[in-house]
Amino acid sequence: MSVELPDWYILKDPGDISIDIANWYKFAETRLERFLAEDEWIINKPTWMSDGDWLTAKSEEFGGHLLLRLAVTTDPRLTSWLVEVEGDLFEFRFISSTKFEERIQVLRDLYGNNNVKTTDEINDFYKIDLNRKFNLADTRYRSAKYAKTKYGSKTKILDTRLAVQFHKIPKVVGAKKALLYHGWAIVRLADIRLAVKREFEKQLKDVIEKSKALIEKDKELEQTVKPIKDRIAEIARSTRYSGDYKTIGFDEGDAIYTKPDIFPPCIQELVATLQAKGHLSHVENWQLGTFLKRIGMSVEDQLKFWYSNSVDNVGMTYDEFTQRVGYQINHIYGKTGGGIDYDPPSCKTCIDGYFCYWAHKKLEEINEDIKVKMADRKSEDVEKAIEEISRLIISQKHQSACARYFSLLTGWKVRGFQINHMLKYSQDAYKRFYSKKDTETPVKKEEVTKGKED
Repeated sequence: MSVELPDWYILKDPGDISIDIANWYKFAETRLERFLAEDEWIINKPTWMSDGDWLTAKSEEFGGHLLLRLAVTTDPRLTSWLVEVEGDLFEFRFISSTKFEERIQVLRDLYGNNNVKTTDEINDFYKIDLNRKFNLADTRYRSAKYAKTKYGSKTKILDTRLAVQFHKIPKVVGAKKALLYHGWAIVRLADIRLAVKREFEKQLKDVIEKSKALIEKDKELEQTVKPIKDRIAEIARSTRYSGDYKTIGFDEGDAIYTKPDIFPPCIQELVATLQAKGHLSHVENWQLGTFLKRIGMSVEDQLKFWYSNSVDNVGMTYDEFTQRVGYQINHIYGKTGGGIDYDPPSCKTCIDGYFCYWAHKKLEEINEDIKVKMADRKSEDVEKAIEEISRLIISQKHQSACARYFSLLTGWKVRGFQINHMLKYSQDAYKRFYSKKDTETPVKKEEVTKGKED
C-alpha cells in the first residue's frame, strides 16, 4: 500500500481548503507567534479527532503558511527569514516523525520519485545484499512491535539506510558519508538531514519566487497581505542584531575587530584561510564581511582589510582595488543595491550553506587546534573536553560543540548549551575578557562544563 505525503510537510498540496479572511489572518498570526516563541510542532491526526476538527487543523497549518508565503514574496530579506524558520520547523518534523515511510515519501517529493530507494528495493533490483557487500549492521527500520533486538536496544530510525542518486546529494558524497553502488549513494538518514533541509529551503524559496507575479498583478491581494507583511517585518527586525554598537553588547569606542581572540572559531578560521591563501569562496566572503561590519568595522577599514589580504590585489593600486570590489563591500553595508542592512548568518544557516568550523572542518584537525590553543590548560581538562566535543560533532550537534568549546575557553557556561549566532559568541567572549561591565559570575578556569548529550 502506497504512503501519502504527511500533512506536516508544508510543500504538500493541501487539497481543497476554504478559509475566510478573518481566520486567514488569525492562522498566520498564530504561526508567526509560534515561530517567535521558537516553538516546534508536528501535526498528525489523532485517532479520536473528527474529520471536521482535522480539516480545521489542516486549514490553520496550510492557510497560515500560505499567507506568510504570499506576504514575503516581494521582499528578499523577509523571504530569507521565512525560509529559515520554515526550514528549521521542517527539519524538526523530518527528524521527529516516527514513520520511516513518511520520510521516504518526503525525500521522493524533494529529489524525484526515481531518485530515492529503500535498501530493500536496491537489494531486489540488483539481486544483492548491501549489508553483506559493505559489511554493514542491519539497520532497516522495524515497527515498534519488532524494533527491539535480542539485546533489548531499539533500532533508531535515523540510523536506517536508504539509497539516493549520488548527484542529488553531492556534499554528502564529497564528505565521504556515503557508500557508492551503481550511481546510488547508500546513506543513513542522519547523514543527509542537513542536505534534505537545504533542498527543502531551496524549493520553498522557488515556490515563493513563483508567487511574486501573483502579488504584482493583483493589487487587491497585495493590500490583503500587507498587514501580515508588516507584522513579519516587525518580528524580523526584533530578532535581528541592531546596528547600534552598544545594543550589540560591546563598550562604545572599543575597536572589537582588533580583538580576534573573541571571534568565534568559524571567523578565526576564515581569517586564517584568507591570510594564508588570499581568497575565500563567495559565501565565505559574505559571512566574514557581514561579521566584520556588525562588530564595528567601517567600509573604509574593511576595504583596507581585503586589500591587505586578498590575492585580487596583485598588481593593483588601492584605488584600482576599491573600484573593483567596492560595490560588494558597500552592498554588505546596505549602501548599494536594495539598501538592506545585512546581518551575519545564524549558526544554523552557516551549518547548512556557509562555513561552520565544527560542521565542515576535519575532526582530527579540530582536535589538534584545541590542543594547541589550550596548551596552557590542564591536559586532563583539555582531553575531557576534546572527547566530549568529538562526541557532539559525530552526533551532528555542532552548535553544542561550539558551546562546549566556549566553556573550555572562558570557564563560563552557555545557557541552553548551544551557540545560535556568531555575534552572540563574540558578545559573551567580550563580556568575559574585556567588558568594563561584567555581569556574569565566572566559574573556575579549570572547571569543565559537561554538555548535554541529547
